[in-house]
Amino acid sequence: MGLQGGIRCVLMTVPMPHSAPSDIPVDVFEGGSLRLFQGETEMSLTAWPVPRAVRRRGGSTAENPTARWDSFLPEFRVVYPYRRKKTRATPPPSDPDQLTFGFLEETASSPQTKGPVRPAQRRKEAFDQFRFSMPKPVARVLEPFRNNQWALLVLLRYDPAALELAENNPVLAFSLAQKMKGDREMIAALKCCQMRQRDLLEMLQLPSSNRAVNLFRKVSSTSINGDNWSALVEVIRKELDAPKSPLLHLPAINSGVVEILGNETTSRAATHQLLAEVSEERAENYRGRVVHLISSTLQMQDEMHTRDRVTSFSSVERLKEVHSEITARYRRRIRQLLDANGHSASHFRNPPLPGIPGRIEPITSPEGLVNEGEAQGNCVASYASKVQAGTTFIYRVLEPERATLSIVRASPFADWKIGELEGPYNTDASAETEQFVESWLDRNRDLVS
Repeated sequence: MGLQGGIRCVLMTVPMPHSAPSDIPVDVFEGGSLRLFQGETEMSLTAWPVPRAVRRRGGSTAENPTARWDSFLPEFRVVYPYRRKKTRATPPPSDPDQLTFGFLEETASSPQTKGPVRPAQRRKEAFDQFRFSMPKPVARVLEPFRNNQWALLVLLRYDPAALELAENNPVLAFSLAQKMKGDREMIAALKCCQMRQRDLLEMLQLPSSNRAVNLFRKVSSTSINGDNWSALVEVIRKELDAPKSPLLHLPAINSGVVEILGNETTSRAATHQLLAEVSEERAENYRGRVVHLISSTLQMQDEMHTRDRVTSFSSVERLKEVHSEITARYRRRIRQLLDANGHSASHFRNPPLPGIPGRIEPITSPEGLVNEGEAQGNCVASYASKVQAGTTFIYRVLEPERATLSIVRASPFADWKIGELEGPYNTDASAETEQFVESWLDRNRDLVS
């Protein structure tokens, strides 16, 4: 199936507060391109008929007429689900893409209240226009992926058979696109999407087999992204060689399953039943939660030298039981160690991102970690060494609900992102809370290097 045109993109930029000064540039769609502003960086994205992404640093043309435009490969999400504008005021929706919290605001206003157009509303309208500038089938294919959509957009534009592949096996198409990194000359020359799907696997260094093709079809598009697609390929490669791979019998494969099987320690501890439960849990599509329960439980048992150590978990319920028991013992041990060694807040590094008083507050002392663990019924006290090392930082979330947050980053140059976000006793935080935290992260990422 061919396409008669090209593609374009949208970015979730650092949100502005309600009272943003009027001289701050606002994201806008004009002249067939989406113009985005983030700090001192201006970006211009064009989707169709020629995908083009360029950026320059140092302000606008008027401020810096010699600023040079450089091509780049956007990693941020460029296409969002489209929702019609509401015609009357309604309560905050449950869909995380429409939540507000003062960072992302509801763009529809009541017909009775016509006020000035807010930056968030202008931004959403620009994003919508950008989506409409590309063919509808392309937008539908790109929409579920949460980031790194641009490489797939280029593949869809320069290989006419890519759309049919992406509709039939979206995660395989996404993985191939990431492998080719938006190289339009390579894409146009290879025309790989005209090949059989099983033969396409050789580009990913996987064996050509229908079994591998079917494993890709099991993966949820919302679970795969630029950070974990290669981990998925490695998991599939490993499991194809295993005599009794659990992947073959799972109803679906999501981010939670990939994270568990991608780690040798957690993979050994997870039974087929536990993996099946994780694969059916919607929250695990977006970020692995159970994998952290497994790893922290095993770690605490090791540090406690538990004699009756549990090394395999038959179900998520059993895992939570063991985790709760060892956490209670671990908190008592940490309290004793703190008292004995006289730890103080001077051992802790300053948190990298400022909190919001009364809403998101950093925990800056070992005692604070212990108190948070006791209040929330979790093992956050065991993260003291990670906080001291500067690889993890812990925050207490007070609104819109009580939760414990850890932020991590893959390298000293990477962005801080959510490591774990859990309610009391390791329950899942709501989508509302997760979107609130993501908005806070987006707003503060440009404040740190």
